[in-house]
Amino acid sequence: MEEADIKLKSGIVLEGGALRSIFSAGVLDCFLEKDFHIPNIVTLSAGAYAALNYVSKQKGRIIKTNVEPLKSKSYVGLKTLLRTGSLFDMDYLFDKVPNELVPFDYERFFASDQHLWMHATNCQTGKAIYYDTFENKERLMEICRASNSMPFIAPIVKIDEMPLLDGGMCDAIPIEKAMELGIEKAVVVFTRNKGYRKKTSRFYMFWMRLIYRKYPELIQIVQNRADHYNATLEIIERLEREKRVLVLRPELPAISNRETNTDKLLKFYDHGYQVAQSRFHEIKQFLADT
Repeated sequence: MEEADIKLKSGIVLEGGALRSIFSAGVLDCFLEKDFHIPNIVTLSAGAYAALNYVSKQKGRIIKTNVEPLKSKSYVGLKTLLRTGSLFDMDYLFDKVPNELVPFDYERFFASDQHLWMHATNCQTGKAIYYDTFENKERLMEICRASNSMPFIAPIVKIDEMPLLDGGMCDAIPIEKAMELGIEKAVVVFTRNKGYRKKTSRFYMFWMRLIYRKYPELIQIVQNRADHYNATLEIIERLEREKRVLVLRPELPAISNRETNTDKLLKFYDHGYQVAQSRFHEIKQFLADT
């Protein structure tokens, strides 16, 4: 389908989920195979990592960057944490891979007519900082890195003197932002199963208060994170009844966000592809009616 066939007020909203977002990558690769380019993408964290390849039209790249390396060299785990100070090797993911090992097509990304918004959490204010312009490739990867930097397992990233962490801390499913931007109909891609509800962990909050005590607004937003997430699910359920969103989610049990078993990752990726494939006509019609 040509991009002109999709109305400009349609979009796709991608949840994060670290390695669980391989499901979303499968969905997007199905769309790429069908030459189906949704004009607006609103996302964060690992959803943003997957979205980059959608905009640059590099089908299957996620397998080469995130799955195949686990067969020979793990970029995630305790050894990586001890070696780099991050559970995920962020230098590997956002520098070595795109610029050396599995080149990212920056030229095609920057030439694309698609509009990508990604956000990170400002530690000082606890609010989302959205980015939709990326001056150069260094800036693009720096912002994506910030959006993916989860508390405890990745260092704070400073951009324009702002200390930033993972966008999921403040707005894990940015549907309200999408509507605020004027997107009238959206495909929403979850990485968790239907019926999931987030809970606040006292253990998690104990370490948040200890390690990030200089950022009280961040602590407060994380304290309220589960309530906000669950309230957003209710908003999406209402929008789904109103036929303003179409939801895609795993029907198989969701994998861990730190899954390193390549067979499980490939299965979850294929599942995302199959879910999108099975509902493609419905998705196409839904957005065409915008």
